[in-house]
Amino acid sequence: MPGRDAALFLDLDGTLLEFAATPGGVVVPAHLRDLLVALRTRFDGALAILSGRPLADIDALLGVHDLAAAGIHGSDWRGHADRQHIAPASSALDDVRRHLDEALARTPDLRVEDKGIALALHFRASPQAAPQAASLAIELLRIAGSGFALQHGNQVIELRPADADKGSALKRFMSGASFRGRKPWMVGADFTDGSAFVQANADDGESVIVGSRRPTAARCALRDPAAVLDWLDRTRNAT
Repeated sequence: MPGRDAALFLDLDGTLLEFAATPGGVVVPAHLRDLLVALRTRFDGALAILSGRPLADIDALLGVHDLAAAGIHGSDWRGHADRQHIAPASSALDDVRRHLDEALARTPDLRVEDKGIALALHFRASPQAAPQAASLAIELLRIAGSGFALQHGNQVIELRPADADKGSALKRFMSGASFRGRKPWMVGADFTDGSAFVQANADDGESVIVGSRRPTAARCALRDPAAVLDWLDRTRNAT
């Protein structure tokens, strides 16, 4: 269990929230907002959300608009309420969007999430579309060019900026005043959390995988989001 000298980093989907067929279909536990606020106080501000969602989505879901957070795998980030960076929509993706308009006519089972600086192909509602998603993602990367990379997740493939990942986001937070000198704990469920597990381990911290996905760089495990919330409740109340 994290001591009071910890810095706590939490993924969102699959970690605090159960995965849903679509990003908008998640259910937020009623007590999650108060739990996060209490944990931030316990760790003297050293708590951050690391998610593939944009900051605006994180805020809308959690109802706390001044949490430290990194969205779109670190492309969007906020250290404090008055210090944030929102990555502008990329014109480099305009050709990708035009190609997608044509390609989706051939692959109607795929759902596209446009994040401005990144594009995600979701197939959680149609797992049989995984091969088409993988093939289309390779086409999109070729069009977008070397400034982008493919990020595989839980039944999603995302075209994202090549220089953004959760590991670099965690490292950036650890250099900030609220986090510096603390022991990082990274809790995550998705493939996208792998780089943050590695970074937390490298910083002599702890890493926790949620669910059964293996192999993983995480050193500890929790069964599911319900187990995560129970663990966080016990952490909040620990003496």
